[in-house]
Order: sequence, then structure tokens, then C-alpha cells
Amino acid sequence: MKEDNLKDDEGDSKEEVQLNYINQLREFVRLLALKAETDDKMASEILDILLKTDPERGISDEEIESMTSYRQSDVRKVLRLLYDARLSTYRRGKHPETGATRYYWYIDMRGVSLAIIRRKKAVLEKLKSRVAYESNNEFYKCPKDNTRYTFDVAFEYDFICPKCGSMLELDDNKQYIDILKKRISLLEEEIKQDESKVFST
Repeated sequence: MKEDNLKDDEGDSKEEVQLNYINQLREFVRLLALKAETDDKMASEILDILLKTDPERGISDEEIESMTSYRQSDVRKVLRLLYDARLSTYRRGKHPETGATRYYWYIDMRGVSLAIIRRKKAVLEKLKSRVAYESNNEFYKCPKDNTRYTFDVAFEYDFICPKCGSMLELDDNKQYIDILKKRISLLEEEIKQDESKVFST
């Protein structure tokens, strides 16, 4: 993230860049929670608490439980989920009354940056696969509903739409491929900039 209040190359202020960064993080955590069959609203709420927590102090699962309506066991599940994804970490401490070991959690900003980079790289690979698929296949579409068929499928139907009987037309996907390539180029540049920020610190 930028260290000044000037606009960046895309015209985003420091606050807008930070907001975009946090939104990416929230979406990443939402998907993590859904994949782990965990309440994504709870995961987002706990993430927000951790984002406001001073890393020097951290926050315990008991404190999070008292701030929310969630059970301690569920809070621990989310904390573990964030830890496994390298988004959060903890320091060990002592309970002020019992002296028992207590864990104080906080967001690991370097881990967050790396997680977002990993997500962007996964999206990049999907885009590249899509470009390869679009480039290596010939497509035909129905002029009425725009349903697309590969050459092999269209050939099986004698180039006649199986839904409405219209003659299928060759689909020129060059513009779509160009859009995908432009997105790939922008994403590669984003990843390069992100990695430069993370590994230069």
C-alpha cells in the first residue's frame, strides 16, 4: 500500500487502495469459510475484530466471545481457519487471574499480502486456461439465444441448434480473447507490484 496521500497510477487514493485491499481480504475469508463449511458472516465479523486489534497486544478467544454472540469453540474454529491460511498469528501469554497459557491473536499483514497474491495467481491460471481453450477451439452459436457450441458438438447436430432448429453461426471470439489477454496482462502487473511490496520489506 502507498505511503502517501497522492493518487496512484490508476487514480486511487491511499484510502481507496486500503479499502480495495480489505475488500479482497474479506472476500477471500468468505470463500475460505464457505469451503470449510463455516458461517461466513461469523468469519467476517471475527476478521473485522482482528483488523482493529493492536498487533502488540492481540486478542484472546475469550475476549472475542464476550464481544460477540458466538461460542468460544466456534471462535476458535475461525481463528484456526485464519491461522491455517496464514492470515493471522498469535503470541502466547498468561491469563491474568489463573496464570494459564492464553493465546492472543492478531492479523499477520505479510501473510495477508501473500494470501491475496496466491489468490490472484489462481485467478491468473484460470484466465490463461480460458484463453487456451478459446484459442484452440472453434465455436458456433445459435442466432436466437446465443448458446455456444464447440465445433465437435455443432458437427454432431449438423450445425443446427438442438433447441430451436436455427442454423448455427460461426462465433468470432477474437474480441473475447483480447479482453481476456488484457485482463491477464493487468493481473500479472498487479501481482508483480504486490510481490515487490511484500518482498522488499
